[in-house]
Amino acid sequence: MPEVLIQRRDRAGYLESYPLYVNRKLTARIAFGETYHLELEPGRYQLHCGGLFALEDEIWLDLTEHRKALFLSAERPKSLKAPWPKYYRLKWTETTPIQIKKEEEQAVLKSEQGNALIRAFGFLTLLALGAAWMFWQSMEYEEPLLSFGGLALLVAIPWAYRGALLSQLKEK
Repeated sequence: MPEVLIQRRDRAGYLESYPLYVNRKLTARIAFGETYHLELEPGRYQLHCGGLFALEDEIWLDLTEHRKALFLSAERPKSLKAPWPKYYRLKWTETTPIQIKKEEEQAVLKSEQGNALIRAFGFLTLLALGAAWMFWQSMEYEEPLLSFGGLALLVAIPWAYRGALLSQLKEK
């Protein structure tokens, strides 16, 4: 029976598990850094995957008695005309089964990604603390300019978060 190996190595949706559809039927949910083994009968199949913040992608496979391997990665769309919550696009890449990474390499990737997200969270925490300090100073000294600065920092937090996530899409 033919086997399809699907490995998710994108750096965009670390906490999100993507639904995997085979011929429009939900088959599995793939978390970051995992490999999914799928055994199918010989034939033609449509694989479709998407996420909460990702533009969906699909691939058609003709399975015979051989094994196929696919990488699921993410890239930033070239045009900025993507629908609002979608800021990256998933991409299927067909490869050979020998190029599928081992569990040790996947564990290293997960730890690197976790460290990057901890640094991003630390930066966002500093922004929030800066905004709180500015609000406190504006109440202490009755200075409206400081409260506007704190408000500007609060408005900048979502953009800083999105920038931290977009920086994860860069190739390393």
